[in-house]
Amino acid sequence: MRSILLLLLSAVSLLAQAPASPLATEIRAIIDEYENSVRANTQKLIAATTEEEKNKFRASIPSAGPYATKMMALVQANLDKPDVVKGVNWLVMGAAGFPEGQEALKMLGTTFADRAGIAESVKQLEFQGLPAEPVLKAVIEKNKNREEKAAALYALGAIHFKNFDASADRESAKASKVKALECFGQLTADYFDVTIQGFKLSDFVAKMLFEMTNLQVGCEAPEIEGKDADGVNFKLSDYRGKYVIVIFWGGWCHACHGTLPLMNQAAAQIKDKGGVVIGVNTDIETEAKKALTDYQVSFRNVLDNTSSGPNTSLYNLRNFPTLYLIDPKGVIAIKNGALDAMVAQVLASQGAAK
Repeated sequence: MRSILLLLLSAVSLLAQAPASPLATEIRAIIDEYENSVRANTQKLIAATTEEEKNKFRASIPSAGPYATKMMALVQANLDKPDVVKGVNWLVMGAAGFPEGQEALKMLGTTFADRAGIAESVKQLEFQGLPAEPVLKAVIEKNKNREEKAAALYALGAIHFKNFDASADRESAKASKVKALECFGQLTADYFDVTIQGFKLSDFVAKMLFEMTNLQVGCEAPEIEGKDADGVNFKLSDYRGKYVIVIFWGGWCHACHGTLPLMNQAAAQIKDKGGVVIGVNTDIETEAKKALTDYQVSFRNVLDNTSSGPNTSLYNLRNFPTLYLIDPKGVIAIKNGALDAMVAQVLASQGAAK
């Protein structure tokens, strides 16, 4: 028995030490060549001492295009080999904006729909929206591997969830919700334990299901609470009786920088009109305090300390900045809408009250 065990361990060890196939080595070489060129340019950008030099290196970031061309030639010459999926994955995830990336996407729904090893790129299709739906349906139908099937169910469900969340048309939103729930229900029932890149897909699904049920217009807003920059605890519900505009943001978020002065203006506009602005900042504490000073933020902020902090996670944030308008009863009035519309609603309510 002991000798059999030793033989098995020896076989496992030999497999672990087995050299990569020539095809896998070629694929890796193309990816490394591209990544090394980007890394070298980044190092030059970091080392640049003048703005002119920095602009030069910003303008010379290597394109993935030439490497995508090489990769596609390699893929097309080796369609029947198992390791070729590594090249397809890179094209779908790393070269989506190039013709080769789009061709690889089509291949996922045809040549490679039933292959093992495509789960990571299939999951990434959640960011490509409805155009990826036929590919995902093909993988769900043809692929017998648990990871690949679970990844396709997740991505398709996520696409319909985002359509539901963003749709202004009630019928369209309802149809998207049904489709999302169908995908999520099958994934939860049959693939609850599947992980992709170390993350459990059912955990992501749970957050989206929570958002569908609890973070829509008309729902009572979940509590936001924590310490402000002075270390004082406060909560969203402390402002019950007022309209509250909530912004989730971070100093790391370039899109937030232009919004913050507008938030300051909004805070001043609604201050004496039955409204208040509060923020959920997602920087670590030292960086948060610096950002509050740098951008002269005039409204109170909960410091969440990370973009996966307790409040940010509860609200399942996918984009920054994200704004909510909470009405005086604590109910979500506007979700991820325009700041102007939120301010207008606050001011209109004050006029109606008179």
